[in-house]
Amino acid sequence: MIDRLSGAALLAACLLAALSPSARAEEPERLFLLGVGAYAAANPYESAREKTGTGLLPLFFYQDRRFTADLSGLAVKAYATDRFTLEGRVAPRFQLVDPKETRDYALLRRDVGIDVGGRAGAAFGPATVSLEYLADVSGETKGHEVNLDLTLAAAPTERLTIEAMAGLSWKDEKLATWLYGLKTGEVGAARAYEFGRTAGAPSGGVVVPSLGVQARYRVGERAYVIAAAEVELFDDDITQSPLVAKKSAAAGFVGLVRRF
Repeated sequence: MIDRLSGAALLAACLLAALSPSARAEEPERLFLLGVGAYAAANPYESAREKTGTGLLPLFFYQDRRFTADLSGLAVKAYATDRFTLEGRVAPRFQLVDPKETRDYALLRRDVGIDVGGRAGAAFGPATVSLEYLADVSGETKGHEVNLDLTLAAAPTERLTIEAMAGLSWKDEKLATWLYGLKTGEVGAARAYEFGRTAGAPSGGVVVPSLGVQARYRVGERAYVIAAAEVELFDDDITQSPLVAKKSAAAGFVGLVRRF
């Protein structure tokens, strides 16, 4: 996968699944989890060497009254009530599958970037709505992103929590080019596909919908099995790019974490 699914956000979502509202009420003021997980991410790029990328990643999660740190970055709580939270965010942007894993575009470079922004969340019973804004400060993507997500949670048993998610992500022209396009400086003017600049490439950025499900199962008193799967859907604005070959990309993850 090439954006939020294949990077830290999917893994962080798995860890947060272990902290459902019912579980949080029982947690101490500070929470620390460590573990390991395996991921599989579809490669939607043209001329992909492998259809699916796989690997292992270490997992960690730390939370206290003000700070949360995990693979998705650092969140600093600015305001919170029982139903509403407002926090600042520092988030790395990295990919589990990128163009270097193709035959035709292996020379493209997509290095780790750093985004800074904020997120607001509101809870309505089993539903949570969040709105997030992120802007690159590292000079890697030079882009901006707005994410709107809806999560519905259920607890079929005392040990099992399941969450269904739906999201919309708007990415500006620079970020869309970094994720789905080809820059003139990388491939030359004849092959470039830069959003808002190349003839035929749309302006105004792109909107990417996503659907997902995640679950956690408590094993004993301190260990959790966590799992997640998600799919992003690409419209014609994205699939017209020579870099993108598929109309969707999916990713999945399973792992084991222990509370300390």
